[in-house]
Amino acid sequence: MNPSRVPKEESPFSTPDEPVEEAASRRDFLARAGHAAAGLCALFFAAGAVRFAVPDFEEGPPRKFPFGRLADFGMNTLSWLRDRDLFVLRTPAGLGAFSSRCTHLGCTLRRTAEGFVCPCHGARYGALGEIVSGPARRPLPWYSVWLERDGRLWVDLGKPLDTVGPIAIVLPDKVEG
Repeated sequence: MNPSRVPKEESPFSTPDEPVEEAASRRDFLARAGHAAAGLCALFFAAGAVRFAVPDFEEGPPRKFPFGRLADFGMNTLSWLRDRDLFVLRTPAGLGAFSSRCTHLGCTLRRTAEGFVCPCHGARYGALGEIVSGPARRPLPWYSVWLERDGRLWVDLGKPLDTVGPIAIVLPDKVEG
């Protein structure tokens, strides 16, 4: 009897025409394991690259709060409200508030002569928060600002504006001293 062939009546799992499979060599096994490991490394690298590229920092829940009076902000100045993560810009065109946090991962921005830079990953923004270079893909959000009758300025972080830059503040009919 040929050892490579098993008669049909002795085994229900093989036929006389089937050759017996040889076991994989150690070299083949190691090559396949190496390819699988390289594939997993490539997959994890791609996942990390996507995670880095996709901004996931979002502002917190909608918040409204007073942040000062008009007299607190000099004309043609940019003020940083550190405890509120806001920049306040006052120009002859009006007054506006925008985020001091990078839209990529939420790091606190640093002021430069040209605008702002993120110290974490190098995103650059112009003087009004527009994107100059990535990895951030969204400009800094500007928020709704208004002046109440008691003379206090308020901001609503839950209402980002579609425009960039300071807006004219409409004065109420009577502002209390």
